[in-house]
Amino acid sequence: MPFCAQDRRNRLCTTLGAEMTATPYLGWGLVGTSGYAARVCVPAVMQTPAARLVAVASSSQERAATFAAGAAIPRGYGDIDDLLADPDVAAVWIASSSFLHVEHATRAIRHGKHVLLEKPLALTADEGWELVKHAQASGVKLATGYQARYVPGHLRMRDLIATGAIGRIVTARSLYGMRRDSAPKTWRGHKDTARWGVLADIGTHHLDLLRMLLGEVESASGLTAAQRGYETEDLAVAALRFSGDVLATLTATASYYRPTTLVEVVGTQGALVATDTSPTGQGKVVLHRVDGGMEDITGETPHSAQAQLATVTAAFLGEDVAYATGEDGARNLDVLEQIAPA
Repeated sequence: MPFCAQDRRNRLCTTLGAEMTATPYLGWGLVGTSGYAARVCVPAVMQTPAARLVAVASSSQERAATFAAGAAIPRGYGDIDDLLADPDVAAVWIASSSFLHVEHATRAIRHGKHVLLEKPLALTADEGWELVKHAQASGVKLATGYQARYVPGHLRMRDLIATGAIGRIVTARSLYGMRRDSAPKTWRGHKDTARWGVLADIGTHHLDLLRMLLGEVESASGLTAAQRGYETEDLAVAALRFSGDVLATLTATASYYRPTTLVEVVGTQGALVATDTSPTGQGKVVLHRVDGGMEDITGETPHSAQAQLATVTAAFLGEDVAYATGEDGARNLDVLEQIAPA
C-alpha cells in the first residue's frame, strides 16, 4: 500500500519494497478522456517511474469509469472537483478541450495542485498570463505541454547554438505538416471554442522550439487560410524576428501530403536540421559543417511525451530542472495573437 505524506502542495508518496526501501513518486490525476489522453498521456505516465496515475476525470461518470478500467487507473470521476479533492492526487495533467483549459487549470490551482496544461494555455494571452499569476500566488508549479523541448536532439541543437558551433545565427525555418482528410472534431473547427486552428494545434510547438533555440520573439506577423472551409485556419505562415536581426519563418498546415516536420537553423559556419522529430521525437537531427561534413546528433529517442512527463514530474517533486513553464505558454500566446489577431 502507498504511504503519502500530507503536504498540501507536493504530496510525496513512497512504495515500500521487500527491503523497506522507499521510491518517491508523484500521484497524478488526468483530466480528459480523449484519444490523446489514451494514446499519449496514459503511456507517458506508465513509463515514468516517478509518476503514478491514480485518478482520471471526465464530463461523464460512465466515461470516466470505462476509461479508468481500460487503463488500470484506480479511480474514475465524473466531476473534476472530485478528482481534485482526492488526497492522493498531487498534480494534474489537463488534456481537455482548449476552451476548458482556463477553467480546469484554475480549479486545480485553487486546490493546490501542480498543473501540466496542454497547449494552448488559454484562448487569449491575457487569460494565459492570469493563470501564470494565479499559480505563482498559490505556490504551485504550472507547466505547458510543449513536448519538443524534451527531445534530446533538440537539446543538442540548443547547446551547439549556444557554444557557437554553427557561427552567428542568420536565419531559421520551420515546417509542421499534418494530414487531416476531413474537418476536425467540432470544437477544433470553431473560433469560439478553439480560436485558432493549426497555429494552436501544431504550429505553437515549433514556435516554442524556435524560442528555446533562438531566444524571445521580438515581433511577428503572419497570414492564414481556411482552405477546407471551416472557421479555424488550416494553413498558417508566419515571419518572426528574434534579437540580433535573426529572421525565421514558420509554416503549419493540416493538408500536407504526408505528416512531416522540419526545423532548420542556419549559421555562418554551418546548420542544424531536425527532420520528423515532432510530435514523438523519433526523427533525425543533423549538424552540417561549413566544410561539407555532417554529423548525426540525434542520440537517444525516447517518446517526447514521456521525456516531458519525466522532467515535469521531477520539477514538481522539487528538482532543479528546466521545463516548459506557464510563462512559456503565455509568451507563445502573445506571439500567436500577433500572427493571427482576429
